[in-house]
Amino acid sequence: MTSDYEQLGIAPGATPAQIKAAYHSKLREFPAHTYPEEFKTIRGAYEALRKGETTQNEDLLKIRPLKPELNPDILKQVREKAIAQLEVNLDDLIRATF
Repeated sequence: MTSDYEQLGIAPGATPAQIKAAYHSKLREFPAHTYPEEFKTIRGAYEALRKGETTQNEDLLKIRPLKPELNPDILKQVREKAIAQLEVNLDDLIRATF
C-alpha cells in the first residue's frame, strides 16, 4: 500500500502549504464526479496528513500535570510567617473594628 505522501505525489518532509497545493493539484487531475474512488483516496490521504500535523502540534500544547515537590524547611518557614501574621492582640483587633 502506498503512503499518503506518495498518493499526493510529494516528499515526506513537505510543508503544510506544499501538502495543500499537491492536494488541490490532484483534485484537478481526478475530479470527484469522474474518478470517485481516486477522489476518496486523495481526500483520505490529505485528511490523514492534515490530522497528523495537528496532532503533533496538539502534543506540544498539551497541558501536563506538574509533580509538586515541597521543601519541608521552606514550608515550615512559610507556616511560621503565616501564623505570625495571624497573631493579633485584643487591642489591635478592637482598633481595627471600630
